[in-house]
Amino acid sequence: MKLLRSILLPGLLLLIGVRSTPAQSAEEWLYFPAAGAAGELRGAVGLRMLTLPQDVVEEEINKAPSLDVRGTLGLSHGVDLTGEAILQYVTNQFRLGARWSCDLGVVSAAAGYDVALWFGFVDFEGFDNRANGWTHYPYISVGRRTGDIGVTVRGEAIWLQAVRSFAGDNEVRNTGNRLAGLAATAILEQPFWKNTHALLGVRLAWTDFHYQSWFAFSTFKRKLLYSELIFGILL
Repeated sequence: MKLLRSILLPGLLLLIGVRSTPAQSAEEWLYFPAAGAAGELRGAVGLRMLTLPQDVVEEEINKAPSLDVRGTLGLSHGVDLTGEAILQYVTNQFRLGARWSCDLGVVSAAAGYDVALWFGFVDFEGFDNRANGWTHYPYISVGRRTGDIGVTVRGEAIWLQAVRSFAGDNEVRNTGNRLAGLAATAILEQPFWKNTHALLGVRLAWTDFHYQSWFAFSTFKRKLLYSELIFGILL
């Protein structure tokens, strides 16, 4: 009983002390942990520039720009549905999840869970390769707002549920069900031009597999650092 009190009491105090972020006009925020009003749809379109480690690929193909489309749909009680599509022909990822945001006074915080389906093709210059997989991203984020500027830091785990790759009709990899690594993202959101807002950030992933490196058919499981620049315009 004493043990239960020691666990439950701090939890109850935490629930009393925090509250869901109130429904607000949050058009200028996307990553910042502030839920929109019920039914409010927010979005952004931009680019991501991933740098693949040279241990994985050749120098001339170690940077891969992708189209990045991201959106949220406000529900209620601080909950948003979130979605993101990161698109190139060689690798594409569709990510869907939910996030709960709360106001802690000085800062805002959120906890969320995303599930992603990714797939890719290399079917040119004599190659006939393809791959697909499922990845889970549980995460927490903390944001601080100063005037029109919001800064958000997010930490997430990268859990590989499945990874499959093929060369022609031959399956060359079938693995998954493991914690592949961790990632941290820092995002700055601020006014950009007239009534538009922009986001600028960086994501660092420390992992033994990144879905955009599948075509390298790397066999070692050593963790490497993948850096990614993020830029977008809020719609």
